Amino acid sequence: MDIKSTPGAHVKALNEQGQGTAVIATLNVVDKDGDVTMPGAFGQQDVKMVPAHDWSHVPIGKAKVREEGDNVLADFKLNLDIPAARDWYASLKADLDNPPPLQEWSYGFTTVDSEMGQHQGQDVRFLRQVKVHEISPVMLGAGMGTGTLAIKHAPDKPMKLVDHIAAAIETVQAVADRCKAIREARAADGRDLSPDRFAQLATLDERIEQLHLTVKALHMAVQDANAESADPHDADMLFANFIQLNYDIAERLNR
Repeated sequence: MDIKSTPGAHVKALNEQGQGTAVIATLNVVDKDGDVTMPGAFGQQDVKMVPAHDWSHVPIGKAKVREEGDNVLADFKLNLDIPAARDWYASLKADLDNPPPLQEWSYGFTTVDSEMGQHQGQDVRFLRQVKVHEISPVMLGAGMGTGTLAIKHAPDKPMKLVDHIAAAIETVQAVADRCKAIREARAADGRDLSPDRFAQLATLDERIEQLHLTVKALHMAVQDANAESADPHDADMLFANFIQLNYDIAERLNR
């Protein structure tokens, strides 16, 4: 399954029952992956809605995907009986009520029909039919002009380390920002993050500590003249950004 988002993906409407409409894709443009999605590629499809492409999570709603002009729209209904859906509702509403909208959307899909060709002098892949499995509100998208949720790649073309590092940094910073936003939103009625979320954050903290040890070892290795196999650019960048990331996360969560 591929994951894709496009510039300008945003919520157009949202009511108190959790019903809304989001723009999730744009037709007839070259995206960051070098794809052009053609009119008719989506048609109308009923799909699940999950948080940030987490297929292990119970769906937080469902949606009907449809095309309107060059926009691909998702008319969705959040299941507000689910705590995670209520959290996303609060986040989406706050984003919609306080322009400019920053919330991004993405969708997971399988390519049914495609072909290579030229678009405005550029070699592209034309997506003529796609099967959408789910749509997701995400903190960071993969399209042009957005951050990176995931970089689509073939199994024989793994993500470059420099891109993987950048994606990890942006994602962890986004998690810290979202935790702060939710805590502030819930503070008015005396609530906080749930025990499950605190447990997840504790696990994330452990993983970051493990990464810190790895980063320190890698940074020391590239300072050693005998470490010819290491990449100084990747290691130095990771070390500098990790130190800044630790500071940023502490600042956000302790405010």
